[in-house]
Amino acid sequence: MKQMSRRKAPVLGCVLVATMGLSGCATDEPYKLPFFKFAKSYSSVSSQAVPVPLADDTWWMGFKDPVLNTLVERALAGNYDLEIAREKVVEARANRDTIPGLLTATPTATHRYAQPPGGTARHSSNARLNLDWLLDPYGLRRQQVQAAGARIDIADAEEDAARLTVLLNLANAYVDLRYNQRLLNLRRQQLASRRNAVTQTKQLFDQRAATKLDVVQTEALVAETQTQIPALIAAIRAGKAEIAVLTGVAPGRLGVSLDGNASQPRPSKTLKTGVPADILRNRPDMKIAERSYYEAVTNVGIARADMYPSLSLSGMIGYGATSGADGLEYSIGPTLNLPSLPMKADKSRVAARQSVARQAYAGWQSAVLRSVSEVESALAAYQGSRNAVVESQRRVRLNREARDLTQELLTREGATIRDLISAEERIADADTALADNLRLLARNYVRLNIALGAGSQVGEVEEETVVEVKSASSVTN
Repeated sequence: MKQMSRRKAPVLGCVLVATMGLSGCATDEPYKLPFFKFAKSYSSVSSQAVPVPLADDTWWMGFKDPVLNTLVERALAGNYDLEIAREKVVEARANRDTIPGLLTATPTATHRYAQPPGGTARHSSNARLNLDWLLDPYGLRRQQVQAAGARIDIADAEEDAARLTVLLNLANAYVDLRYNQRLLNLRRQQLASRRNAVTQTKQLFDQRAATKLDVVQTEALVAETQTQIPALIAAIRAGKAEIAVLTGVAPGRLGVSLDGNASQPRPSKTLKTGVPADILRNRPDMKIAERSYYEAVTNVGIARADMYPSLSLSGMIGYGATSGADGLEYSIGPTLNLPSLPMKADKSRVAARQSVARQAYAGWQSAVLRSVSEVESALAAYQGSRNAVVESQRRVRLNREARDLTQELLTREGATIRDLISAEERIADADTALADNLRLLARNYVRLNIALGAGSQVGEVEEETVVEVKSASSVTN
C-alpha cells in the first residue's frame, strides 16, 4: 500500500485552504429585475381596474358553444405543435442535468490474459475508482446551472405561447367556419327568394304589369347568387380540414359534427382586462423576454469566470493483481489550469456578452410597449365591433320592415317590381353585413384575450421544476 508523505500533506492542505478562501471572489454579473412604469389602467377601460390573473382563464367558454369547447379540449391534448413545445421543455431540463457536478467518480475495471510462446500464462487484473473534485471559487458551475434554469423557464414560456397560438388559430378557424356556414344559408335563402321574384315578375309580365327588362334583371340576380355558393362550400370544407389538423387528427376523422349548429358564435362572457402590469405574468412572450435577459446577464458571469484560473483535485483508488501479486494503490493531487495569454480575446468575449445583455434588456422593454399597444388596439377593435353589431341588427330589422311594406304596396299597385327587388337587395346586404360584423366581434374577442395572455396555462400539466433563481419582474401601477 502506498502512503502519502507527511511532508506533502500540509502543502496540499494549504492549497485547499487558499482555494476555499477564494470562494468570495464570485464573478456573478449583478442582475436587477427589469422595471417598467405602467399606467394604472388601459386607456379605454375604467381607471378602477384591478389586477386579474388570466393565465388560467377559459375565455372561449364565453361563446357558450359546446362544440367549440370540445374542439379546444381536443386541440390542447392532441395538437402536434404543442407537443413539440412540451418536448422542448423536457430537452431543456435534460440539458441542465448534463452539466457536470463538482464531484465526479469514474470506476474502471480491466482483466488481461497473455500466453507468450513457450512461456507461462499470465493474468492481470486492475480496478480503479477515479475521483475529480472541481473547486469552483468563482461560481462557474453555479452560473451555468442558473443559465440552464433560465433556458428551462424560456422553454416553459414557449410552451405557453404555443398553447395561445393553438387557441388563437382554432377559435378563429371555428368562427370563420360558422361565418361561411351562415353566409351559405343566407345565399340559399336569397336564392329561393330571388327565384320566387322571377316567378312573380313573369306573372306580372304576362299581365303586362312588368317589362322584359324586369324579368331579365331578376334572372340575373338568381345567376349571381348561384355563383357565390360553390366558393362558400369550398371554404367550409377547408375550414373543417383546418380544425381537424389543429386538433391533431387527419381531415375527415374529426369525430365531431360541425354541421348541426350553424349559428355564429357571439361572446357573452364578461370581459376581464385587468391592469397593464398583468401582461408580465399573463403573457408568455414577456416571460420569455425577461428570462432571456436573465440568461444573458448570467452568461456575462460565465465568460468572466473563464478568465480566472481553475483548480481541481483529482484522486485514484485502485487494486491491481498480476500473476499472483496484488496490492492496493491510491493517488491524490491538485491540478491548476491557467487562462491563455494574452487575454484580449477573453476580455472581448466578456464585452460581447455584456452587449448581448443590454440588447436583451432593450428587447424586454420593446416587448412591454408592443404588448400594451396590442391590448389597446384589440380593446378598441372589440368595442367598435360590438357597436357595429348593434347597428347591423337595427339595419336588418328596418330593411325587413321596408320590404314588407313594399310587398303590401305592390299588391295595391303602389309600388313596382323594381321596388321589391331593391328591397330584397337591401335585406341581403344587411344580412351579409350583420354576419360580417358578428364574425369581426368574435375574432376581436379572441384577439383581445390572446393579447391579454388569457388561457396561456390552461390544461398545463404541473411538473416539479428546480429553479435556482425565482423569475419575477419589478412593476408599478
